[in-house]
Amino acid sequence: MTSNKNTNQESSSGISKVEGNITAEVIAGQYINMPEGRPASSPINRFPTLIGNKIEGFVGREYVFDAINKFIAERSNGYFTIIGDPGQGKSTILAKYVQDNDCIAHFNIAVEGPNQAYQFLENISNQLIQRYELPYDSLPDNAMEDGQFLGRLLDEAVQKNKGEALIIAVDALDEVDRSNDRKGANILYLPAYLPEKVYFILTRRRDVEVDLTNYVSNQILNLADYKADGERDIRTYIENRMSNSEKLRQRIEKRGQTSQEFTDKIAEKSENNFMYLRYVLLDIENGQYNDLALEQFPKGLQAYYDFHWIRMGMKNDPLPVAKIKLVYILGVVRQPISRSKICAFSDEEEYTVQQVLNEWKQFLHQIIEETEKCYIVYHSSFRDFLYRKDILESHPVELPYINRLIAEHELKVLEGIRQRKKRRKKEKLLNQNLSKKDNLETEPEVAGDIQQPAPKKDLTILQKLYRFFKRLIEWFIDLLTG
Repeated sequence: MTSNKNTNQESSSGISKVEGNITAEVIAGQYINMPEGRPASSPINRFPTLIGNKIEGFVGREYVFDAINKFIAERSNGYFTIIGDPGQGKSTILAKYVQDNDCIAHFNIAVEGPNQAYQFLENISNQLIQRYELPYDSLPDNAMEDGQFLGRLLDEAVQKNKGEALIIAVDALDEVDRSNDRKGANILYLPAYLPEKVYFILTRRRDVEVDLTNYVSNQILNLADYKADGERDIRTYIENRMSNSEKLRQRIEKRGQTSQEFTDKIAEKSENNFMYLRYVLLDIENGQYNDLALEQFPKGLQAYYDFHWIRMGMKNDPLPVAKIKLVYILGVVRQPISRSKICAFSDEEEYTVQQVLNEWKQFLHQIIEETEKCYIVYHSSFRDFLYRKDILESHPVELPYINRLIAEHELKVLEGIRQRKKRRKKEKLLNQNLSKKDNLETEPEVAGDIQQPAPKKDLTILQKLYRFFKRLIEWFIDLLTG
């Protein structure tokens, strides 16, 4: 199911027709059993890698799911919004909810997309049509211009849902690109009114407000209001990591600490931030920071970024300008980028580029594209750190300079493509002209309905002598018989 627009391209939302049901999927290196009978529109079938990455190591958060279930049970329709700071697990919670409830879903991703309203409308519309077998072979041309068509689909889907709750999960409203939206419109053109039994579960950052005027029930759950529950889940996450990693347990023993002491100190340093734990536990497991006591570890996610920035020598004298430039290229580029591409953007040697990739690998997600390893920033909070005013003022590398490097290289690539196309066009015209010339020399010419003989080829000397003597003899006979 796709829109009538750009039908020759793959849907920007990653939606395509899925035949049959997937009962198991390799996710995050493990097999996760999937209940049979899921519809083809199920996000579990469509986004297995994304959801699998999000829920890897998931623990707890029952208090969030209980609140969502209570909201749906007590309200006839409405918007339930989960808010929190970067790294607190908003997207993870939503991914787990989608996996457990198999609801319709859309994940906004600022780094590589999708993160625009038309992509959301196309994705959700296609899922509604497929799941509820609505009578549309394709989306109307205006389906992605505003929320009117989505509203119509919700009305039609409710009629087929036989009184059951229709739940749509939408992640990361704070990452939506609104540059092309109509002024004053709701974010993603979300409906101001909802049919009975329609519920949206949303997530966004705590400090980011979004435009969402509506006349239905609303509830906001702030993760910061559940400190005790968050601490319990943090401790469970640490304990699970220790239980599943012999290497991590050995590192802790070398520090001369018990599991309980380690859990207490790291949990306190994390400030209930799961992204912090992901980075720090991986560092310890890999043998980093053995020279530091846990009391010396940074407290909180942003402090951890500062800490790593200094440990990697990014404030040394003289400043490692090449390395800073490379880290910012990784931060600015919004698509997975290969090592060779980074070299091309930066004009740095492969050795220097690989050194930076190794030093910052815990902040990068690796993706294989066309057999080539590519890299993209793992979490938007790291980009926030790079864009922080005090960090930008601490070095001579400026964002406009980085953007110019990338733009100039891409323009060169485009110009090269244009020149190659131009050469191919000239060669094609030349070949066509040569072909026409050959045809003129070897094929009969046609003028109207009269076929003209082809041009005569040059005769050999023997042929010329033969014709001369033949005509001479014919002349002589005519003269005698005259």
